[in-house]
Amino acid sequence: MSEFTLNHQAQPWREGLSVAALLAEQGRAADAVATALNGAFVPRGRRDATLIQPGDELTLIQPITGG
Repeated sequence: MSEFTLNHQAQPWREGLSVAALLAEQGRAADAVATALNGAFVPRGRRDATLIQPGDELTLIQPITGG
């Protein structure tokens, strides 16, 4: 079975899975997290077109607020 990692946790991979689709499945608001795929920032406008591949490492970064 092919896998990718999401925040260092193994996840099952499936063909055609985009960063945007994964965020929706996870119940994450698109504007609430930043995304990096294999260490490279993925802008919000490119998430639909950015497909996750086996072995990829996706990191979701939640902004820290407060002071």
